Amino acid sequence: MALLVMFNNFFHDLTAALWLCSAAVIWWLTSRVKRNGHSQVARFYSEIFPTLFRVSLGSLVLNLLFGVGRALAYYQYEYLPAAGRGQVTALIIKHILLFSVVLLGIVIEIRAYRLQQQLKAGDA
Repeated sequence: MALLVMFNNFFHDLTAALWLCSAAVIWWLTSRVKRNGHSQVARFYSEIFPTLFRVSLGSLVLNLLFGVGRALAYYQYEYLPAAGRGQVTALIIKHILLFSVVLLGIVIEIRAYRLQQQLKAGDA
């Protein structure tokens, strides 16, 4: 069981990094498209956005699923009695900050999705 928990934790961290990277690339490409308008960047963006969006959404969903497994196994496999209850407080604060980053990323991705739909329709 401990090995499964270790793999679960690895995939939780991996999917978090994958989501952050894909969201950052979406943000960067969106800013370039807005700056350059109809250009090769916009065409490239229209082609790559659906894949980036699926990777981002998939990694976020998997991250939440692996996070549930991590939370359920926390006390048995990761809790350090010597660190006391302070570690739980630190984890709560960390996750509040991370959820804020995720919410910001979701807002960016929704705006990017709308831009991609405009480009697809030829409005932008």
